Amino acid sequence: MAKPYLIVAALMTTSVAHAGGFGIPEVGVRRTGMAAVIGRPDELSSLYHNPAGLVLEDGWHVYISAGLSLLSTQFELHQWDQSDRFLGTTPGADGYYGAVKPNRAFGVIPMIAAGGDVWNHKLYLGASLFVGNATGASFDEHSVARYHLIDGYVVAPQGVIGGAYRLRDDLSIGASVGVINLRVHGNRDVFPIVMGTDISNVTGSAPKLELDGSGWAPSWMVAAFGRPTSRITWGATITGRVDATLEGPVKITYSDDAPSPGDTLIGTQKTQQLLPWAFMGGANVDVTPTIEIGGEFRYWLYRQYQRQHTDIVGIFLVRALDTEKDYHDSWEASGGVRFHDLALAPKLELMLGTQYDKSPAPANTVSLDQPSFSHWGLHSGLRYSAGRLRLGASFIHYWYQVPTIMNSITAPPSNFRGSGSNNIITISVETRL
Repeated sequence: MAKPYLIVAALMTTSVAHAGGFGIPEVGVRRTGMAAVIGRPDELSSLYHNPAGLVLEDGWHVYISAGLSLLSTQFELHQWDQSDRFLGTTPGADGYYGAVKPNRAFGVIPMIAAGGDVWNHKLYLGASLFVGNATGASFDEHSVARYHLIDGYVVAPQGVIGGAYRLRDDLSIGASVGVINLRVHGNRDVFPIVMGTDISNVTGSAPKLELDGSGWAPSWMVAAFGRPTSRITWGATITGRVDATLEGPVKITYSDDAPSPGDTLIGTQKTQQLLPWAFMGGANVDVTPTIEIGGEFRYWLYRQYQRQHTDIVGIFLVRALDTEKDYHDSWEASGGVRFHDLALAPKLELMLGTQYDKSPAPANTVSLDQPSFSHWGLHSGLRYSAGRLRLGASFIHYWYQVPTIMNSITAPPSNFRGSGSNNIITISVETRL
């Protein structure tokens, strides 16, 4: 009767992926082109990065941004206890199986926003819908990664309303409130040796997991924007902690070599998901009438994420599970330069930037269904004004620092080595009404 407990204990690790905070903060061309938006948020992506920057809007604007993230990764998994038996293949002399790549690995980063001046150049309001995290990946169902991930995704759409008030010519305050909807899906085979017990004589060698979850939670941010001189601006924000409850079905199907092939265990799960407090700040300086430089720093209190708790209903003898995370704080530093009002092209802006993002996840908790790697990034972009329109485009390249892991605590162990990169393409259209 204890067998289902062992199965679910091995399975309930499918969750959202993390990358320096919950999502990839590459929203809007000011951020994706220059990597420095908090200190001078001069487009309506300010509703995501710093709502106090709404005071920079002249009149009313509508803003649309669309980003596409194309990941390129490969991993070599190291053998684990009896892995040859279940995978049906053998590793090389160094203990690693052949390189495996996902069939699909991409993300989308859309945003639509509207806002502007509502009272006497003092009060500004705006509203936005965006997706700060929408990523997914899949591996071949027969690959050596099938006990880690076959397919999965996380989608987190968010709606916010924000406002800013100009206290003085050199100081404005802002805030936003909203709601976020977290959705996750996971599908993989189960390695049927759990806590030293072989349950394949009951479940078969590759029982299948299908797990889904979704939940709603409120979100908020407070912000400030300052212009102490005509050439210097700064910004700062505090984002509140989000505690979301993701609920959905869990289905486990015994594999074809089980005594009762096709038998299923069906239940529901309720998982507590934390998005931590975050503190961000930045400053921008016009070093000449045509050259602006800027930098920013983002800090997430992921020390709060020590374990993930799941309640289970409908699976025999299982009421709750706790998965150790032991995360540490995450941070990102970035900066760049913007060229504008050039003599040969006065309506064209050119941007370059760079960043470093420190992952919150200890290497021994990283898995293919919960990847989180530190990375460097190189940004480039442009914006062009034509009448009431401002068009933008940008390109970012990430270099992931994929560690060689040999002390994994996941089940089965996610000991691997590999490499990875990410290309993010963003376009935007802004119109002044």
